[in-house]
Amino acid sequence: MEAGVGASMRVMRKDGLVTISAVDRPPDSLPGQGRTGIVLLIASIAGLPLLLLIARRLGRRGVLLVEAVCAVLFARDVSMTAAGAPAQLNLLPRMLLFVETASSGVATLAGLYTFARWPRIKDRAENRTKAVATVATTTTFLLHAAREAIYLSPGYGMRGGSHRSA
Repeated sequence: MEAGVGASMRVMRKDGLVTISAVDRPPDSLPGQGRTGIVLLIASIAGLPLLLLIARRLGRRGVLLVEAVCAVLFARDVSMTAAGAPAQLNLLPRMLLFVETASSGVATLAGLYTFARWPRIKDRAENRTKAVATVATTTTFLLHAAREAIYLSPGYGMRGGSHRSA
């Protein structure tokens, strides 16, 4: 079995067939490590200013797009929590996951409320809701980027310093 960063892996099966697949990460790393993880980290960092720009430029449609992204992150965070991921994480990534779940939920709800009430956004109370949505979205993306950076670190943010086999 040959493997390495940027190499290909050859596996000989009992029936004589050979399976070849490209890998971009060391064989002992988690999915999302290597080049894929770095691309995800860059997207996490670049996503925040891009989404805020989109919301500002596209108005109501931009707000809907931003909140759709926050809703996807919220659904991902909830599913990770429900699947038991926090039990496998060190304290810092576990706390970041819980706080990101809360902030992405607030960002989604406040953003959808802002989208629904868009014609009245000039009202002072409605403007506060828009500010809450913006702060929650910013918090969500900062936490998401921090968690992605931790997952790319040598210990993967997991208890015991490495991942457990499934």
